[in-house]
Amino acid sequence: MSANATLRIDAGLLQTAVDCAPEGVVVCEARDGRWPVVFVNPAMERLMGCEASALLGQELLEHEQMRLPASELQDGLKKLRCALHEGVSCRALLRTCRQDGTLFWHQVTLSPMRDARGEVTHFVSFHHEYTDRSRIDSRVDPQEARDPAMSTQSMLAYVRDDKLTGLLRRSYFDDQVKREWGMAQRESRRLSLLLFDLDCYSQYKEVFGGSGAEQSFKRIARAIGGCFRRASDLCGRFGDDQIAVLATGLELPQAKAMAETVIARVRELGVHHPRSAVSRFVTASAGVVSCVPARNGGHERLYEAALAALRSAKGQGKNRVVGEADD
Repeated sequence: MSANATLRIDAGLLQTAVDCAPEGVVVCEARDGRWPVVFVNPAMERLMGCEASALLGQELLEHEQMRLPASELQDGLKKLRCALHEGVSCRALLRTCRQDGTLFWHQVTLSPMRDARGEVTHFVSFHHEYTDRSRIDSRVDPQEARDPAMSTQSMLAYVRDDKLTGLLRRSYFDDQVKREWGMAQRESRRLSLLLFDLDCYSQYKEVFGGSGAEQSFKRIARAIGGCFRRASDLCGRFGDDQIAVLATGLELPQAKAMAETVIARVRELGVHHPRSAVSRFVTASAGVVSCVPARNGGHERLYEAALAALRSAKGQGKNRVVGEADD
């Protein structure tokens, strides 16, 4: 079979396959700023504890907040709503209320469905419940561990978040980059990776010690993370003194401009650095790469190109941005 050949599957067989899927599948129609649900598979019925008729015709995400108080309208819902309006893919973790009132955590993966002209006609979402508590932080309070909702929330935070900075852990960030790369390949969507490294930070540690360096890095990391507020942006701790950001839909000049804003923000913090060869204060360098993933390429090339650009920025004197398009 040639690389461009398309396998034709009988519609009935496809329906059976979706009905047998172990995770919830929902299809909604894109209709003038509304997204009514038009299909729900049996796994989604089991997940939500109700029949499909209770979900059909509702706005997508409406059932995700049934009976939740306003304080529970989480960032995940905002992220998904933003993706719906922008017509892009995304993933989010949600705390959801079943028909019987019980709460649970699950991951939602949302993808647009386009017609021959490239216009979004529907969205399909895949829903997977988190039930594995084996990776809950051992330091969780015993009372919290006895509460199913709280312990699940703690488990998700432990797997996802770096404890010092609150950014994504490297392992979780890598997983998300791999997923985004695959979706960008299918949709011919542009990705940009911005890699930030603090200049002369080993000398900073020699002066202020590990604890002092950690506190400064925590402050700097939060300032960098605050520069990326789009729902689709991913910001993670990449190393002891490195932070990586994955952004979708940005051309190289836009991504470089964002990186310039970030390193200016780091300078503005005025973190004193007595041994820096660049400035009296802590500075950062950045390597930026932007590309539309090739069909036969792996996401590793994104890291390699960003690291090469970062090395170039360091070699040119630090405290600067170097970027390249890897198309």
